[in-house]
Amino acid sequence: MEASLRFIPLVLCLSVLCAPTQAQETRRYRQWLAGQEVGGLEETETRAVGETRIESREWTRLDRLGMVLEQESRQAAVKAADGSLRFAWSLTLSKEPFQGEASWSPRQPTVLEVRAKGAAIRQEPVQASDVLWPGDQEARLRQAARSRTPVKFRSYGFATQGWGELDLKPDGPEPLPGFPDAVRFQGTQVEGGFKVQATLWISPKEGSLKLKGSLMGLDMLLQRAELPAPGASASPVGFFRSTLKPLPSHPFMMWLPQVLVRWEGKAPPPLLPEDPQQRSLGEGRIRLRTAEAPSASETAQPPVTGKPFAEDLPFLAATSLVQHQDPAFEALVKRMDLPKEASRWELARRVTGFVNRWIRQKDYTVGFASALEVCRDARGDCTEHGVLAVALLRRLGVPARGVTGWVALDRTLGLHFWAEVKLGQRWIPIDPTFDQAPASAFRLKLGTTDLADLASVGWDSAALSFGEGGWVPEGAPWSRDVRVEGATVLFAGGYLRLPGGRWAFEKGDLRLAFRGQWHAATTLRPPESQRLVRYAGAKGRTCLWDPGARAAHLDLGEGRWLRLEALDAEASEGGAVAILDALELGA
Repeated sequence: MEASLRFIPLVLCLSVLCAPTQAQETRRYRQWLAGQEVGGLEETETRAVGETRIESREWTRLDRLGMVLEQESRQAAVKAADGSLRFAWSLTLSKEPFQGEASWSPRQPTVLEVRAKGAAIRQEPVQASDVLWPGDQEARLRQAARSRTPVKFRSYGFATQGWGELDLKPDGPEPLPGFPDAVRFQGTQVEGGFKVQATLWISPKEGSLKLKGSLMGLDMLLQRAELPAPGASASPVGFFRSTLKPLPSHPFMMWLPQVLVRWEGKAPPPLLPEDPQQRSLGEGRIRLRTAEAPSASETAQPPVTGKPFAEDLPFLAATSLVQHQDPAFEALVKRMDLPKEASRWELARRVTGFVNRWIRQKDYTVGFASALEVCRDARGDCTEHGVLAVALLRRLGVPARGVTGWVALDRTLGLHFWAEVKLGQRWIPIDPTFDQAPASAFRLKLGTTDLADLASVGWDSAALSFGEGGWVPEGAPWSRDVRVEGATVLFAGGYLRLPGGRWAFEKGDLRLAFRGQWHAATTLRPPESQRLVRYAGAKGRTCLWDPGARAAHLDLGEGRWLRLEALDAEASEGGAVAILDALELGA
């Protein structure tokens, strides 16, 4: 059950060639998340003349915010008569799978050579206590059950290209239906930089039988198909919906220059990195800010054209996720029609807006696509926006990296992925999903990634960081900084004035009376794929009218958008355009 040692529903698997068969054994597992069956695992061991092969396949099917997300992982491990090992894997998170091969030889036991498609060959150091062969991993577990002794070892996750560790201690016999010799073990599973409590049932004869754990407070279960299915959950919770945390409303949330948040939950607050945009104030409080505007010297800084500094190399590199050296990216660069001698910051702003418009199909069915796939197939969510932006920036000579974290949007704090660019000696966050450069203040950074491989992305740590609590705005209500003075509404960082208009604000809800009644709130640039009617305003601004929702998206410049939702029959697109022309936005 080598694959079953992972908690996320994305366990590694295998595939490979044919040989004369002597013996074959297949084991099947079923997988549940939050009481819902979401997939399964099948492992087959074939012993043939001169070699042994272990193949596995795992699949999951999840409801992701109303869309179906299907993923599959395959892996094949082959052990030759001389003890040498060969591995091949395929991980399908979108249309184009991530693939690769690896090899290990007893003649060079301290090195595992990994060759992921689209990336340079990696030499992974192997310790004497590491266990690479899946059959040896299972043998270790069976022996531990037989002798009732602890078991601890590291193994390599080929699809995510990272090491994991299992550390278990026996907790006594606990028979399972059909497996009277089952022994229960308790311990930890370390994978991708996080540690999770695990319960594993092992038979000295049959091996791994059942694995229980939790992710973000959701029960996870992987067990042999012969075992009876668990009872249905009384109120099953979708995994991705559990990653969304409700927030109190604030009509100017997207425009706030600073936010104070505090931790609320059973567990202690997670330790987060600090930078100029994210500072700990102690006692579970954090100050979040938008990045300071680039200085004159930063604004003028050119992209890297010659040999880069060593510290910038990882953030200019081409990898299996960011294949920016492929000729396909040149076509996108030409479409941007960039000015000659554009600075780093100018390139960052233009790439941010271009990626937002290029990915017209905002698609939650994509698990994780490489930048090259997004270049050819413009669909996806925040991860696809982020990796494409990083790829384009690196091709243009701008050091860029990815960021995992949580971001506030409307009344929700949700998992998110964005990017950072290096100007001078600091990193400035940009968000191509939101078309923001610099990015909005209310975002909690959990970690950064050079996007060298999937293991570096850090989604697992991001998910677990809010499992026992969450960050909420400080102050009750936190929108107390909003104040109405007749035709003007003031907020932290600026004001909106509409001559002849009348604002009203109550319990986080902002309304405007002007040629009808409107609900108003800051918003994002609407997707290009939406069927919107475009109106040009008198000040060079744009109004995008949604006839179905009877709502207007007002582009007020500098990446600031205001959404007006009609509340009565009097409010129409004509009134929205009139508001666009008369509205004053000040700092």
